Amino acid sequence: MPSPPQVLCGTVISAGLMQKAVKVRTTKQVYDSFLRKHYTRQKTHHVSDPNSSLRTGDVVRIAAAKPRGSNGGIRHVVTEILAPWGPPVEERPPIPTSEEMAQKTRAKNEAKTERRAARKMEGRTAEDGRSLKERHTNLVGGPEVLGGEARVVLEKEMADQ
Repeated sequence: MPSPPQVLCGTVISAGLMQKAVKVRTTKQVYDSFLRKHYTRQKTHHVSDPNSSLRTGDVVRIAAAKPRGSNGGIRHVVTEILAPWGPPVEERPPIPTSEEMAQKTRAKNEAKTERRAARKMEGRTAEDGRSLKERHTNLVGGPEVLGGEARVVLEKEMADQ
């Protein structure tokens, strides 16, 4: 059974400079056993803000999530605004729940799968205007020499005729 996601509280230090992302600074107390002293340790996280509802100065609760972004640097998502800074929370776009985000991701993946299936069925055309079937029939003589996806598309096209 997977462990629950890590939940942290922090302050938004940079908002509006990145699309759907903000920087949040979290602090924690650390004890140094040699010095026998507590001191604060700060860490900055890139956090996903899907609806761009955060402003600089907001105190937020964030949770660990699947890495996002072009380089996977966004590893947290906003779950709640604890103390807003500036306009009240009611005037801002709502923060989606984890179920809403999962549902949106599923819908996006299903649409992508449907688009891929439609492209496969329409028989992609080359620059010279010939279909996949015409190109491979002229090149190699039939579907038995083709491999992978091209063979499946060509066999479906031949079965439809």
